[in-house]
This record gives sequence, structure tokens and C-alpha cells, in this order.
Amino acid sequence: MIESPITILSQGEQLVGMVHQPQVGNGTAVILCHGYTGQKTENKRLFVEAARAFTAVGFWALRFDFYGSGDSAGEFRSTRISTNIQNLRDVLARVRGLGFEHVVVLGISMGAATAILTLHNEPATGLILWSTVPDMRELFEQRLGRSLDSVPVMPMYEYDGWLIDREFYLDAIKYNIFEHLKKLHLPKLIVQGTADDPLFVAGFQRFKAVVPSPVEFQLIQDANHTYEMVKHRNEIIQLTSAWLQKILKQNQQS
Repeated sequence: MIESPITILSQGEQLVGMVHQPQVGNGTAVILCHGYTGQKTENKRLFVEAARAFTAVGFWALRFDFYGSGDSAGEFRSTRISTNIQNLRDVLARVRGLGFEHVVVLGISMGAATAILTLHNEPATGLILWSTVPDMRELFEQRLGRSLDSVPVMPMYEYDGWLIDREFYLDAIKYNIFEHLKKLHLPKLIVQGTADDPLFVAGFQRFKAVVPSPVEFQLIQDANHTYEMVKHRNEIIQLTSAWLQKILKQNQQS
């Protein structure tokens, strides 16, 4: 396989990514979207291992940094969900411009939420969701330990060493992840670790009641939010790779 950096313009700003190109491709691209405060390698190089595993079975893969994260332009405090959505749209356009008719989007945590919100208006072959943020407001209020309405009005907050602009929260809570996911009828794989934060585990169970088929739900026992143990990384990558190959076979038969 060949691995090479790539730059993509989005709203006039440079996004930086890494392309994983197989020796013999199967015509399908996989785009990997990192989570909040993450970047294109993800925790314990989860995305590096995943992209290499997908490439080993013929998939072209691209993992990239959203604006304000990793090597991409901008500062983290300028992060917005709406900006992430436009970033992913521009990445999708670039990948389609390379000649890929079949594109699958994979997201983890906030990256999974971004993928859901983006594919509401963008065509794709499939959607893979790992540790999906189920509700923006619930997540922020849990982290803050209080209602957003009671949070002092400050232009900037610090969370775990990251500066977060108040406009990030105001922008994010405009989006209803459940309502968007309910309208996605493309093939979906939804994976959740049982040792994740209870908010995410409960969200996974709630998804089961609303997500339309075709969809496959998978629990990984004892895995945390980013599948940081070796056995959990191996499990999620293997089951995702198998799902990708199943979707490829279905596309070839249709």
C-alpha cells in the first residue's frame, strides 16, 4: 500500500489528511472522521490501524483533521459543528472528484455525529458510527454538571486544557442527531463499547428504536469510548472491515 499526505481546501482553509491507497483497489473509498479534541490518528493510533486494515482488503482510505484540529488550519477554539459539516462536504467532493463512485463515511464520537448531520444532504454508500454522540445538549450539560442555561456567559471556557468558544455550544445544540439519523436509509453499522460513558451506552440503545434499516448494531464488551485496549481495537476494526466487505459485495451484485 501507499500512504501519502493530502491537503484539501474547505471554506478557503487548508485541511490536512493522510491517504491510504491499496495496491489493488476495489473502487470504494472510506473517509474517517475523528472526534472532538481528537485528530486524524485518534487515540492509540486507532484510525491509523483501521485505515491500514481497510486498505489491506482493497479499500482506499482517507483520515483527515477537521478545521482547528491536528495539522489543519485554524485554532481549536474556532471549532464549530457547522464548520465540521462543511469540511466533510468538501472532503466528500474531493474524494468523488478522484473518481470514487462508492464512498463510505466512518465517524467516532463527535465525528460520528458530524457524519450523520452531513449525510442528511449528501449521498453515500454507507455509514459507520463508533461511540456516537447521541445528543449535543445532554453531552455538554453532563460535562458542565449544570444546565447550559445556568452557565455564566463567558466568551471562552477551558475544558481539559482546551479553550472552547461559547459559540461552539450554541451552534452545536441547534442540531438534532436522532432526527437526522431517522431519515438515513443507507446501510449503517453502529458500534458501541459497553464500558463507555453511560450517556453514550444509553444513546446506543435509544438508536435501536429509531434507526431505519438496513442497519447492524454491535456491542463490544468492556470497551471504552475510544477502544484503547489492543483487543478492543482489533475487534472493532475486524468487525468493521467485515461489514465493509459485505457492503462491497452487495454493491457488486446490484
